[in-house]
Amino acid sequence: MGGWYEDLIEETEGEFDSLIVTVPCCETAVALDTLKFDWPSGFARFEIAVANPARAEYEFTPDEIGAVEAILGHPLRQVVSHI
Repeated sequence: MGGWYEDLIEETEGEFDSLIVTVPCCETAVALDTLKFDWPSGFARFEIAVANPARAEYEFTPDEIGAVEAILGHPLRQVVSHI
């Protein structure tokens, strides 16, 4: 998952007075026990979405991800979502 969740578990030693936490992606308070994880999953501050791609493969290739990472100057994680 990502640093904030791992940090949260380490800081609290996995014990919480309240399950309500503020998630970094949207600064929204949510209950940890209501989050649903479908691996790989991630929390994001933004998304790059491609609707109805005109090719058979819907995932970005490693080279495509590398090109976008170079443009953004930040590593990315691809999480495929089906709505």
